Amino acid sequence: MNFRVKPISSDIAAEVRRTLISPQYRSLAANISIANGYGPCRSCLRIFDQGKDRRIYFTYNSFEGLSSLPDPGPVFIHENGCEQFGGVGFPPDVLDLPIFFEAFAGESRMVSRMRMSKAVAADQVSTLFKDPEVIFINLRNAEAGCYIARVERE
Repeated sequence: MNFRVKPISSDIAAEVRRTLISPQYRSLAANISIANGYGPCRSCLRIFDQGKDRRIYFTYNSFEGLSSLPDPGPVFIHENGCEQFGGVGFPPDVLDLPIFFEAFAGESRMVSRMRMSKAVAADQVSTLFKDPEVIFINLRNAEAGCYIARVERE
């Protein structure tokens, strides 16, 4: 099964860096701070260098364009830009994090949730996508509960 891990869009990352306002929730300001957690950055999908990296915290709707029910939550990106993840397979830093795979059908109906196992993560994704109802899979931090990235079929 071919799939792609997709970070937030480069347009959203660029706009929040430029305006310090959530592009999806114009009434919600973004904040800048020194990283005191690992993240990861929702653009490059690399973990933050805690105590050194500056990051922007803002509200993001991971269901935009996929469901009429929004799913707003906090996300972080590097303050000064970074190269958006566009590789094949899982970003290496993400594989080392506590992650849930959340498989969704239409209108954001969750079909399944499973904890990621680094050794068989690609197989887990393939298994979830065998269900014809599954449209996309969200990666969610199993400790903090926040959205990390989306997995889509290729």
